[in-house]
Order: sequence, then C-alpha cells, then structure tokens
Amino acid sequence: MTALLTVDITDYERIGYAEGLSAGLALALAGIDIETAAPGWFVAVPVDLAGDAPTMGHSMARDEDIAILRLPAAGSRPTALVGLRLAAVRIGVTRQLLDQAIEHLTGRTGGGEPLIRKQLNQGTIADILSSLEMLRRYLETTVLSPTSDAIVDIHDQLTTLDWEITKLFGAAGFMADHPVRALYVAGLVANTWVCKGELR
Repeated sequence: MTALLTVDITDYERIGYAEGLSAGLALALAGIDIETAAPGWFVAVPVDLAGDAPTMGHSMARDEDIAILRLPAAGSRPTALVGLRLAAVRIGVTRQLLDQAIEHLTGRTGGGEPLIRKQLNQGTIADILSSLEMLRRYLETTVLSPTSDAIVDIHDQLTTLDWEITKLFGAAGFMADHPVRALYVAGLVANTWVCKGELR
C-alpha cells in the first residue's frame, strides 16, 4: 500500500495545534464520504458537517464543536486515511494542551516548590515531550505502510499521554468546562473512527 496522506502530516498537526480538534477533524475528513468510510454505527464529525442528521447528545463533544452522528447502516472496515490524519491532528491538540499545562504550572507552588520545577525534576514533562516525538516518528513510518494494528496503537498511546497531561492540571483538569476536555473528546472521536480490522 502506498502512502495515504494527501497532505503532509505536519499540516494536520499544525491545524490541531493552532485551531483545535474540530478544525483538525474537518481537515481529516476532507474528501471523505462519511457514511461509507465510517467503521461503525456512530461517528464523530465537526458540528458543521452534521447538518440535519440524527445525533447523539454528548455535552463535552458539543462544547468542542463535535457531533456524534448515528448512521443508517454500520460500516464494516476501518479507513486508514482518517485514522492517520486524525492521529496527526491529535498530536497537535495534545501539544497545545501540554503548552497550556506548562503555563498552568508556572508560578504555582506546592510544598514550597514551584510546581513547574517539581514536574521538570520528576521528568514528567520531558517524558511526555519525548513520547510525543516518538509517536510523530511512528506515525510518519506508519503512513508509508499502514496497518490497523499500528494506527490503533498510535491512538492508544496518544490517549495514555493525554491522561498524563490531564493530571498536570490537577483538580481543574477534571472539570467539564476546562479546555483539557479537548483531549477526552479527541479520544472519543478516535474511538468512532479507529478500530482493528482489514483496512480500506
């Protein structure tokens, strides 16, 4: 199978970082027939693409301008193109929330020590940055010869990293109105588009 991304992954990552999950998902779905490409009964799309189609209520997704569509028929196989593009978008969104977490920690103290220094000393932020870079390289390699196992693995690792970033915000990271909800919704979006199975 040849490389599937029609735009360099850096473009998807840049949109995810600068414009957010909904804009990144819109780019990831560009040129995709949603009903035939979806691997299941439900699929996440930007609100603007939902039109009058029936949607499932999900307040956090709606707050990120994402709608969960119920499709008239379930798809049968995952689409590599969307999974790859979405992974790049998620890397951008994850980087943006990591930047916000670093800003959140700067100037705050815990036990008499600046929290940012504490996280740096523990290596948490460095570990996340290193993992993100490895995932970016993993994605670049996967684009050249995609498999559903690799695409699922990349998204699973992103979800794990997103949880580590959520914890950096402390209690605030568990509030539904906090910007970190974008990471939770990104995982939800991936769950509707990415699954194991023979690729289309």
